[in-house]
Amino acid sequence: MDDWVEIEVRVPVAAQEAVMAWFMDRGATGVKEDYPGLYPGDGPVVSGDPSEWGGEPPQNLGPDVILTAWLPPPATPQGEAEALMMYLHELEAVVLGAGRAPVEAVWLPQQDWNSAWKASWEPLPVGRHLIVCPSWQEPPEAPGRTVLRLDPGMAFGTGTHFTTGSCLEFVEEVVEAAKVPPTVLDVGTGSGILAIAALLLGAKSAMGIDVDADAVQEARENAERNEVDARFSATAQPLSGREGLFDLVLANIIAQTILHLADPIAASVAPGGALVTSGVLKCHQDEVAKALTARGLNPVEARTDGTWVTTLWRRPA
Repeated sequence: MDDWVEIEVRVPVAAQEAVMAWFMDRGATGVKEDYPGLYPGDGPVVSGDPSEWGGEPPQNLGPDVILTAWLPPPATPQGEAEALMMYLHELEAVVLGAGRAPVEAVWLPQQDWNSAWKASWEPLPVGRHLIVCPSWQEPPEAPGRTVLRLDPGMAFGTGTHFTTGSCLEFVEEVVEAAKVPPTVLDVGTGSGILAIAALLLGAKSAMGIDVDADAVQEARENAERNEVDARFSATAQPLSGREGLFDLVLANIIAQTILHLADPIAASVAPGGALVTSGVLKCHQDEVAKALTARGLNPVEARTDGTWVTTLWRRPA
């Protein structure tokens, strides 16, 4: 079955970030938030970050927020609803009222989300030298910028969210500063945007890893679309830490996954190499930092939008 699952829950505001992170960990492509006053007559926001689609959102003055997410196959409405309710019961220990939150889940045809998303995406300049352009549009005139053509399909990663955009900025800076073209490992590659950007900017080679086989295929197609496929490889095999040593490792995945993969992620960073982590909520940054510093990585710089944190790390030479 190709249908996706749409799942909705009304939770206390104090539980919002935790539930959004849970959705993303389950494979959500986006999370919509809804509360009184959010939509000033312009229709719903289809993003986990409403500020990307029309200025800063109005403050939520109420006690609750409605969160809606879209989960890919093989998810089922019953299975995801039961899993979320179980998680909310656990969350009740730290957020009063979370365990009583109402959950609804239904089937949703896959193309509904895809069409809504495509209608909203425009070419986006990132950093000093890149412009990310939908594959179905002609890139605008952008002197001095390299065009990254992208069709993520249903894979995560377009550059519009802070987590991806800030990763791209660090990729640009690390590749430019490298004395020799670096080798790159992209953990949770999604659309392949980060690895492909590194290759377009001069990286020697890049390997993308994603447990979603559809994402792997889309990443390969995007590499071919940008004529860097000869230097790009991708696999759906989970990260083991035995893939080799890389000059630049990218991990734009949520904090829980970074913690789970801390050993193989750290083991993949070559001496003198760099690691970029993103997808980390500010409240989880200290835990991630503790895990990575214990494995020999030193923080160099962190960037945040107030909610998410993207960090550049270095392993001593």
